[in-house]
Amino acid sequence: MKQILAILLLIMIVNCKAQSPVYTLGNNDIPGIIPNNAYIKDVNNILNKFEGTWKYSENGKIFTISLQKIKIDLQGYFKDLLRGNYKYVSNNLTLADTTNYPLSDANLSGARLWEGDSNKITLFFYDPERPKMSTRVTLTYSNINGVEKLHWDLKLTGYVSSRNPNMNQAIDFRVPTNVELIKQ
Repeated sequence: MKQILAILLLIMIVNCKAQSPVYTLGNNDIPGIIPNNAYIKDVNNILNKFEGTWKYSENGKIFTISLQKIKIDLQGYFKDLLRGNYKYVSNNLTLADTTNYPLSDANLSGARLWEGDSNKITLFFYDPERPKMSTRVTLTYSNINGVEKLHWDLKLTGYVSSRNPNMNQAIDFRVPTNVELIKQ
């Protein structure tokens, strides 16, 4: 009987695995060095309100973004973040369109929450036609009388240096930098 109990105990010990730690997105409890297989999770569903299709339309200009919350593998740990793409049309001329890119190559990506403000996040913004530009966009969510809006505030954060003579050298924005988008 002791041998059976010892064998069962040994099997239980071998089969028990430590649970991967889960950290709440936006909390300050995330360690500087994130353990393997950890998950920085949107436990409070803060990112959910940013998901969907958002549109700005005025004077023949239409700017549309689509965002989706996904869980990604960041080389050893996992994190919930937003990924998406955009399209900008002015007077029926398409100036920028990344809507055919898969989410794995999304041009909007991230989930940097603003401390103390669950309605404000910052994402990386990438324009494939402007590879020298390093940019970020801050999105501020509001819901006034049932109308959901995002304030889009795009900022240049620097320039990417390259010795590649074939790289597009343009450093102007092809999309709006400061607009209000309405959820569709």
